[in-house]
Amino acid sequence: MNEDECSDLQQCEMDALAAIYGEYVDDTARFEYSAAQPVHGSVEVEVDSGVAQQLLENVDTDIRHLPPIKMTFTLPPAYPLSDAPQIDVSCCWLDDQAIEAAKRQLAAIWELQQGMGVLHSYIDALKYDILASVQKVTIGSTSDRETIVAYDREQKRKEFEAQSYTCAICIEEQSGKHCLRLSCGHVFCRSCLSSYLGILIEEGSVNQLQCPDVQCRKSSAAQITDAEMDELLSPEQISRYRRLYEQRKIDGDRTRYAWCPRAGCGRGVECDAQLDRLCQCTCGYAFCRLCLRTWHGPNFCEVKSVQKIVELYIQAVREDDNSARRQKMEKQYGVGVLQKLLREHEQENASIDYIRGSTQQCPKCRFGIEKAYGCNHMHCSQCDTHFCYLCGELLNKDNPMWHFNTARSGCNRRLFEGIEGTGGNPEEQIEADNFNLMIRLAFDSDDDD
Repeated sequence: MNEDECSDLQQCEMDALAAIYGEYVDDTARFEYSAAQPVHGSVEVEVDSGVAQQLLENVDTDIRHLPPIKMTFTLPPAYPLSDAPQIDVSCCWLDDQAIEAAKRQLAAIWELQQGMGVLHSYIDALKYDILASVQKVTIGSTSDRETIVAYDREQKRKEFEAQSYTCAICIEEQSGKHCLRLSCGHVFCRSCLSSYLGILIEEGSVNQLQCPDVQCRKSSAAQITDAEMDELLSPEQISRYRRLYEQRKIDGDRTRYAWCPRAGCGRGVECDAQLDRLCQCTCGYAFCRLCLRTWHGPNFCEVKSVQKIVELYIQAVREDDNSARRQKMEKQYGVGVLQKLLREHEQENASIDYIRGSTQQCPKCRFGIEKAYGCNHMHCSQCDTHFCYLCGELLNKDNPMWHFNTARSGCNRRLFEGIEGTGGNPEEQIEADNFNLMIRLAFDSDDDD
């Protein structure tokens, strides 16, 4: 046996196969090899789409393409004159039984053609005879399924890019390389889709990110997927979309979501489905959905702003006896607590009304002063200010009576207005009358002088 002759025969066979199955020559098989001794290489035999669809008829999937069958080979020094090539067959959708049957078929070819190059015959057998004998597709592990899905996706992409489409937005025919088919099946050019989605995000219309086709917009079903957004939008646009979408989602359903109130966090939190009002943020903070304070178990929320709570409760009661807002507040704070706050609020308002009706504030220090009897010239003991009880105007400390004795004043000759009685008991009334009489006499004597 002459090894040099075998080497020459091997090189001739490699050159012939490279010429037949080289790149851009035959798309039914991909051939590659290394001339380093021993010569070795591989062949990937493509599965015709028609054959693939027949094999996938009984498989519940939308896969239309199957990955190729791969044959690796190593040529011993005595090949092809005496020794057979060492081969291995692999395919992620064939079971072990089918692969072993394929190897036996290839071995039988060597027995018939020993002494000649058989790799071309092996490839033909894989393309026609062995594929024709396959009865079913077997998808075993998860990794095999992922391999098949990825291959099918890539083949569909190539088919799509090889065609032309009319964009429904710009009404121009575009190559598939510049278009995108959405999950609903409609096709648009990437430029138009990017601009369309970018405008919606800029305007804050994140709930309208869907296929721009008229029928899809009517149904509001064909939403743009995350994968499609990754292809069409910039990272900044995607970030803004997700931020706005989360904000709309949480603000739109406060019975299910809440914002974490912890300083420096502010993440959106989905409330616990088992414990009403409990929210557990990923930062570790557990809080009440209603009051946004640290989780307090089944206890009612603590009332912090009494005035605000009372005002809101009064509005809720006026709306409807069984309004949703009223029920929510009673659930949050308790009916008894709210009714008690309401009574205290009414009592406080009554006191405020009395004080406002029976006192006058000092115009300088705002201290409230009540006049039991006497004239309307007031002297504030807090800041030593003189003012008129009727109109609140500041009075000249050296001549306070000018305000009551000049025609230009709105309080002219009203110094003693309102001092006729106090409404108290008879003894207090007599005392007040005597005191007021003394004041009148004193001022009358000043006028006579």
